[in-house]
Amino acid sequence: MNSRLAEQISYLLLRHEYVVVPQLGGFIREKLPASYDRSKHLAYPPSAELHFNAEMTHSDGLLEERYALLLGLSLRRARLVLEEEVSQLRHQLIQQGTYHLSGIGELQLSREGHLSFTPDSAALATSASAYGYAPLSLPALPQATSSRQALSSEQDSRYISLRLPKRTLGYAAAVVIAILALLPWGNKVETEQHYQAGFTPSVEVARQLFGEEKKVSDASTEATAKDEQGNLHWSTEQDGRYYIIIATERTEERIQTYVEQARTTLPEAALTALRSPRGRTIRLALTSFDSSAEAYAYLNELVKEHPAHRSAWVFHNN
Repeated sequence: MNSRLAEQISYLLLRHEYVVVPQLGGFIREKLPASYDRSKHLAYPPSAELHFNAEMTHSDGLLEERYALLLGLSLRRARLVLEEEVSQLRHQLIQQGTYHLSGIGELQLSREGHLSFTPDSAALATSASAYGYAPLSLPALPQATSSRQALSSEQDSRYISLRLPKRTLGYAAAVVIAILALLPWGNKVETEQHYQAGFTPSVEVARQLFGEEKKVSDASTEATAKDEQGNLHWSTEQDGRYYIIIATERTEERIQTYVEQARTTLPEAALTALRSPRGRTIRLALTSFDSSAEAYAYLNELVKEHPAHRSAWVFHNN
């Protein structure tokens, strides 16, 4: 029966960002955009990662509705069937310590009672995000030095080149200097007034110049202060805190669009960008908490007050 549960979880994860299994936890599908690895010269298609959060035990109704439609039952009876299958799963998990959900991953129960999850490398919910594409090799194009050299030689063929000894060039330079010295260049005397007019600005011009420079400086200072005030905090540290994630991207440029949206809806939020240990993903967080209870309490209020962030989720940074 639990194979049916795994199939329905995979089915729903293909259409939703997370699915909550009542009395067990929530499975989260985190979308990752396409990227390019310059060191390996590989272009990666869009992908996804599966996460499990044991704190998400409150049902979102997706599985109950799916069971009711699949089995042709009422929502109440479908809920009873689902609870029975989850109860069997939990019993086997307690007895054996592990339980494998086909096409999703493996759940592990520690002696302390902590539930962890290891996703399958070929999970349907993640592999389908690539749309059947594999990483594509895109080597860097060689520089067209030969064509440039050919063009340079073609241009040089229009001129006559002479190869002269260095001593001859020295004699020729001395002759040119002597001829230039004998030419009548004029004896016009530069007056002090003319000299000052050419090199020293007037008081009015200087005042205008310094005034404009001050305005530009003030504007630059103001822009810098504004930029520092709205700066995004970047972190690569695994501090063990619980973050409210609203977006996941691979590049800073793409994450910046979500930053601007978040500052519009939640200007007081202390935005943090979390880089993954491998540096392949960037997660944008609204805020963070020491405990999961505080994080989920905030998440529930956030979804109620700001429906635009209904896809936000809790990420344990450990």
